Amino acid sequence: MAPVYLMVERIVSYVRFLSAGIVLLSFAGCSSIGAYLAPHLEDRSPDVPSRYTLYSEEAEASGPWWEALGSSELDRLVEKAISGNFSVQEAWARLEQTRYAAVKAGADLYPALNFSAGSSYTETKQKAAGKLSTEEWSLGFSASYEVDLWGRIRAERESSLLLAQASENDVKAAVLSLTGQLAENWLKLISAKQQEILFNQQLQVQQKLLDIIKFRFPNGKSTALDIYQQQQTIEKLRTALIPIQSSQARIARLLALLTGKTSLDPSLLRQSAFPQLPPVPALGIPADLLAQRPDIRSAGLKLKASEWEVSTAKADRLPAFKISASHRYSGDEIASLFDNWLLNLAANLSGAVFDGSRRKAEVERVRAIANERLAAYRKTVVTAITEVEDALTEEDQYTRTVASLEKQIRLSQETLREARRRYLNGSSDFVNVLKEELNFIELQQDTITAKEQMIAARIHLQMALGGSWLDTL
Repeated sequence: MAPVYLMVERIVSYVRFLSAGIVLLSFAGCSSIGAYLAPHLEDRSPDVPSRYTLYSEEAEASGPWWEALGSSELDRLVEKAISGNFSVQEAWARLEQTRYAAVKAGADLYPALNFSAGSSYTETKQKAAGKLSTEEWSLGFSASYEVDLWGRIRAERESSLLLAQASENDVKAAVLSLTGQLAENWLKLISAKQQEILFNQQLQVQQKLLDIIKFRFPNGKSTALDIYQQQQTIEKLRTALIPIQSSQARIARLLALLTGKTSLDPSLLRQSAFPQLPPVPALGIPADLLAQRPDIRSAGLKLKASEWEVSTAKADRLPAFKISASHRYSGDEIASLFDNWLLNLAANLSGAVFDGSRRKAEVERVRAIANERLAAYRKTVVTAITEVEDALTEEDQYTRTVASLEKQIRLSQETLREARRRYLNGSSDFVNVLKEELNFIELQQDTITAKEQMIAARIHLQMALGGSWLDTL
């Protein structure tokens, strides 16, 4: 037991010696860390306007944006998509990679302690002595540490931590994009359903009108041309139904794909009425997007990481100071293992004398990356503000379009009613009725499309605004 006790005592003393040296050298190096940080990148943000051209005085909503539409069906679909979407799962996996990369980058701030153990057996044949055999046992411990004199290791860790935070916001951006994509396709499905309902209703009306025309034909109050024209109208309606029905199946498959499935239970896709559009949400000021948009936060964090990457490249041009200690035991028998030992303490200062400008080129390369990320950050901010303005303009446009189309529909109904009355009284040609019928159908189609686009504009606005609800992910 005595040899083991002595071994442990020696190892403890060497570790204390090594730790003391590390602390002293670390204090010596800490004063130099700040001097090698990358210069601050000025004019980081582009000019941000003080307000939007349109605004809302509504109180800011704290919950997920789609809940304001009041559709339990959409709520269930989004819930399934967030948990099952493949792109979101990929984003979570990338986040895990960056988190472990940050742990790895910070590991060099601490000493590394290793051990090794071995056994060897050698047999030699000699003419005089016969066979000679030797056996050797060994046990060793080693510790090493690089003193972070210039802050290189710390800069690597800080850069990795910032990139991990950027990856977190990439996940949030993926979820935000997913909710918008899902809601838009769900909206398209409702629009296709309403188009199908419209054409089926019109088929019933047109079939009744055809029956009236045929009933009037024997009395000479309608002509064969009237019958042929009405039959042609009915066939056009039936033909128009084919792509509408096909699009519903295609959109349903796309919605299933967004939730990570090959198909969805039909009970999840029953809604056929557009949701009621709530008031325009609180917009705040354009500067709020810097905190609300995950893609802007991600771009900003990557820009900050670039500063630390420049610091790392600069520090890599300076000498590196490493210290190490090792203790090795050996013996020809396991019982005598601790009788022979060897202690080694070493310090190593190494630096480049000539490297063909490799390290200098690395500094300039990382600076170029920082400039690229600065441009990307500015572009993201300007794009976000533009997207909010575009969405506000779109919603205002389609809101006014829907109001105008609804007014035209009311006028068309009166015109169609009068055209039918005049035709049945024999004072007008059937062509006038046919013209008004087709105009009425077209107006109804345009209204459905305009309502879809109006709600889609609201979805675009919510995507452009981001939101604090993403922080709960």
